[in-house]
Order: sequence, then C-alpha cells, then structure tokens
Amino acid sequence: MHMDAFFFPRKTSNRRRDAALRLKEHARTVINADDETVVSVSERDCGDPGCGGARTIVLIMHPRRPTEAVKIDKPLEQITQTELSDALAPLAAQTGLPEPPSKPK
Repeated sequence: MHMDAFFFPRKTSNRRRDAALRLKEHARTVINADDETVVSVSERDCGDPGCGGARTIVLIMHPRRPTEAVKIDKPLEQITQTELSDALAPLAAQTGLPEPPSKPK
C-alpha cells in the first residue's frame, strides 16, 4: 500500500488548495502571527444539518501555549476574508494578541 493513498485518500483540487492557502495567510494576518506560530486550515465533513455538510477548522498553534481552534460551518472555498476575520476576532481578543496594522483604504 502506498503511504500517499493512506494519508491522502482523496485528491484535493487546486481551487480548494488555493482557497485553504488564502485563508491560512489571512488568518496569520488577522492574529498577527509570528514566525513560530503555525496556522492550519482544513475542512471536515459535518453531520449537523445546520452546517451544510462541511465545516472548516482553523487551528492556531503557538509555541508554549495550548492549540486554539475556530470552526466555521461552511466549506473552506465559500468562506470570505470577513467571515474568517469575524471568527478569529474573539480568539485574538481572548489571547491578547496585538491587532494587525490596519490597511489604508
């Protein structure tokens, strides 16, 4: 058995992978992540009728701190930057992370 088949049972589309990378980069900006902080974005099947069949999970792994998770009840390709920012706002406030510099309009 190939290890690839075991760990990656289904192919990820380029569009889906690109969406995950965009969300990951945006999450890093929102929480003002340093180089040691790891951000993971993944999508899981959801059996809850309220989530539309898929749930996106964002994990924030800081060194020397417990891992923090944010769940958004949408497929990752449908999540906007505003929705991600809103979902991460309580986490950033709770952990006392400084807000990222605001972008000029």
